[in-house]
Amino acid sequence: MTNRLCFQNLLENGTVVASSEDAAYPVANSFDWITSDYFRPTAGGTINIDLTLSVAASANYFAFFNQNLYSLSGTIKLQWWNGSSYVDCFAAVSPASNAPSVTFFPQQTSTKWRVVITCASVFAISMLSFGTSLDLPYGMYLNWTEPQLANADEYLNSESDSGEFLGTSRISKGIKTTLELQGAADAWIRTNWVPFISRAKPFWFLPNYETYPAEAALCKFDGAPPPPKHSGYGYMSASIPIRGLIE
Repeated sequence: MTNRLCFQNLLENGTVVASSEDAAYPVANSFDWITSDYFRPTAGGTINIDLTLSVAASANYFAFFNQNLYSLSGTIKLQWWNGSSYVDCFAAVSPASNAPSVTFFPQQTSTKWRVVITCASVFAISMLSFGTSLDLPYGMYLNWTEPQLANADEYLNSESDSGEFLGTSRISKGIKTTLELQGAADAWIRTNWVPFISRAKPFWFLPNYETYPAEAALCKFDGAPPPPKHSGYGYMSASIPIRGLIE
């Protein structure tokens, strides 16, 4: 079971320019990790979002969420600059829903990247992210609930004084589960885990990418992440409560 975390976002590290941008919905909205604001162009067509970095950086994943491309027959892809032209990292994706989507590709390194969105109508998108993913040393252990099954919605039941059913209201609360880290070497913790838990931003979580590559969740820590503890000589573990969105 391959557990992957995607939290690095190269869009935060350089200069980002969109070929078309509605001033009320700037391109910065697409990489601020806030799901309630959006980037929108001024017209439909092919829209490029260009990133220029001062130092070359690598990426092997691309993620997006909270968009209406799926209802407008739009497509989206990522390109990297090979020194003479832009090259597709993967074939353009046609979203089938508004669920979080993460695509992995052979790692590339460049100072210039381009997100290409093609849609005949004016679209809106809230979350864009790409960079280098992180694989956990081991998969989740027993007695753990995966995000796709970790519904945290609230249900309010109404009934009459005599006990008659008057209806039920469902309040969407996303998902709630834990992120389990097991068997991580001390050096791995210092190099990878500490930077991850030190950031106060959401992240993409794929608990079983090999078997269910389409099951991605956009997550955040549910409170301060507990520090890792020694579970054996030279090895550490941690359990972090998380909340997230899967649709």
